[in-house]
Amino acid sequence: MECDFCFEDSVFSETRERTGQRGLPYIAKQREPEWFNEDLNPDDLVEVHTVLKFRADLSYRQEDFEKAFSEYSDCCALIPPANNAMRRDVQESQARCLMHLGRHKEALEIAEMLAKGVGNTDHLTGVLQLQANIHRHLENLHEEVTCLQQLISLHPFNPQFWLCLAQSYMSLCLDISNFKDPSQNNNRFSLCSWKSLGKQQCIGDVTQSIDFTVSRDDTLGYCNESDSSPSTVYTTKEELWIWSCACFIRARLLFQFIQPQHASFVLDNNLKTQEKIEKQLEKVGLLEEQKILIEEVRPKNPIYYWLYQSIP
Repeated sequence: MECDFCFEDSVFSETRERTGQRGLPYIAKQREPEWFNEDLNPDDLVEVHTVLKFRADLSYRQEDFEKAFSEYSDCCALIPPANNAMRRDVQESQARCLMHLGRHKEALEIAEMLAKGVGNTDHLTGVLQLQANIHRHLENLHEEVTCLQQLISLHPFNPQFWLCLAQSYMSLCLDISNFKDPSQNNNRFSLCSWKSLGKQQCIGDVTQSIDFTVSRDDTLGYCNESDSSPSTVYTTKEELWIWSCACFIRARLLFQFIQPQHASFVLDNNLKTQEKIEKQLEKVGLLEEQKILIEEVRPKNPIYYWLYQSIP
């Protein structure tokens, strides 16, 4: 029985040797320090907006935020519409300049505009970090905590986010004692539920909002805005203290986990941060037995589970 196979003659022919010329070696362009402060070529728009960006970055580094904002604005006006990545970078830098200049409303407007154009996780992470920083400057602890919770839902193994959340919880715990009159509007604020964070698809999509109020006995209460029942569940300062300590320990465990991957100054920063966390835990009065109890069940990842069950 014959098989009807057909092959091209080229399959059996000898391969031709490729004698292409080798490419020229790559030579990196060398520049003098602060070369971007030299005269520009106005005909090259790419070079112009790149140089303006570098100039603005230097001004920001030197904390001349007014000058940096002006240079970022000039740069943003020259960026082509197709270069969305650089445009977002410059707009975020503009918002940070406005934040340092005390123009928080304008900074938040830019952050909201960036939020509408979120296209991937990196965009969302950048927007949430920007919003958290702005709210930190405004001392809006509830909004900052909400942003940090969403960041942790995106990056649960980032120790810096856990550390920032721990500090925010501790600040909130210390500020509760200042809330005396529950009838004042500034004593009511919303905070997203931890259990709803995993269901979020984009920024601002919080499936369950919790409205916090302050009672006369200096406790922080919360109730669902959609629930018309008059009952209110109260969260005490002690519970906020527990959440803060749990986040501190979570951050320290994550820093210890990534420690073998670090070297040089990165390792030094890691160890210094762990030391600061340890001092903070001693300062807030967490007993050694409590720390051991949390760390003993580390293989089952209890801290995240404990936070999930404990935090509303």
